[in-house]
Amino acid sequence: MKPLLFSLILILTSLLSCSTGDKPIAPVMLWFDATANWERLNTREGIERILDLCQGVGVSDVIVDIKPVSGEVLFPSRIARQMHTWQGISRDTSFDYMGTIIAAARERGLRVHVALNVFSEGSRVSGAGLALNERPEWQTILNRPEGLIPTGQAPDKYSAFVNPVDPQVQAYELDLIEEIVRTFGVDGIILDRVRFDSIESDFSPLTRRLFEEFIGQKINSWPQDIFSYTRTSASGEWELLPGPHFKDWIFWRSMQIKGFFEKARQRVKEAAPQVLFGDYAGSWYPTYYEVGVNWASSDYRPQYEWAHPDYHETAYAHLLDFFCSGCYFEEVTRADLEAIKDSIPARRWEAAMGMGNEYWYCVEGACEMSMKVTMGATPVYGSLYLLQYKDRPEKFRQAMQMCLEKTDGLMLFDLIYLEDYKWWDVLEQTIAEHRRKEGR
Repeated sequence: MKPLLFSLILILTSLLSCSTGDKPIAPVMLWFDATANWERLNTREGIERILDLCQGVGVSDVIVDIKPVSGEVLFPSRIARQMHTWQGISRDTSFDYMGTIIAAARERGLRVHVALNVFSEGSRVSGAGLALNERPEWQTILNRPEGLIPTGQAPDKYSAFVNPVDPQVQAYELDLIEEIVRTFGVDGIILDRVRFDSIESDFSPLTRRLFEEFIGQKINSWPQDIFSYTRTSASGEWELLPGPHFKDWIFWRSMQIKGFFEKARQRVKEAAPQVLFGDYAGSWYPTYYEVGVNWASSDYRPQYEWAHPDYHETAYAHLLDFFCSGCYFEEVTRADLEAIKDSIPARRWEAAMGMGNEYWYCVEGACEMSMKVTMGATPVYGSLYLLQYKDRPEKFRQAMQMCLEKTDGLMLFDLIYLEDYKWWDVLEQTIAEHRRKEGR
């Protein structure tokens, strides 16, 4: 009872102390990637140094990546393999990584969330992971121009996804989520990569059978009745050609992801009712259907060519206590986007991102799209990828200001870039300026 009581008191105190009137202070969240910060957070002294900086500049929440893309975890689990070494650097097996972070964060008044890469179970860099070793049959099957291949045979994949509709996969991930919230007295849990690998997945025999059960008929031509490929006459590149069951397929996949969120939320709230249930996903909503995700409000009715008439039934924003929306664009304002409208978009490598220049392909438009689509169903925190602003601290400042002004808060990915670029002062000044404007 003591950890539960302490957490409840902390949350209540935080809410009371961080509000003026009815509007709470916008949270500023900082993500700690597991592998990028492996050496930096390898000791108690290293952790305390970073948390002192967080407290000093005005960060309110830290997000600890506890399950990176390899599927290994950063604590002694009864379910998953623990990660002890990364790129030749070993962590003392007696070092209580999570316990150290939680205790030190509490001393500094910081909230702590854990993050999981849910359906990623293999790292091509390290070769570790269930999907690449103990459970290769869990690998997602990709529909590519050259045919159907498991993700482990795709040379361009840096992580190995498992099949999100496989009951064994879902049971494993749900058990791990429950173990984590029962083990650690954290304020929240953030699910990342709760999606299909790409539009190409999953085309396994299991998924085919389950989809056929959904539509009530056998598919004559698999996978062509879902989609096939044709070469464009202009560039000669492969282009997706939707089949007769494409819209049903898109709807069904999104319904599977919503179903997983329902199960995961239930597990979290039954295990630890006080723990906030969050999600990270990309902000590019009009193309995010490609990974089977509908993070919108169920009241939102998307009007797109790909959208099934009942697509709104797959929405899950109402299941979340907060949503981190990845506004991962180098262009900050609509004016920035207009300036490059005839150019090739800058570095876009996130899943389902596309290469368009619509208004939501900038931080400003992404924030607006996120708020429009969620319709107040859950708080939205505009999220930034700091690498995109390397050598441009003023653009970074402008992007942070945009998220703070147009959404309910700010999430920064990742700690490593604040350190490498020495931008702690930029962050501190931006937070202070925003809070002055808000009269805090």
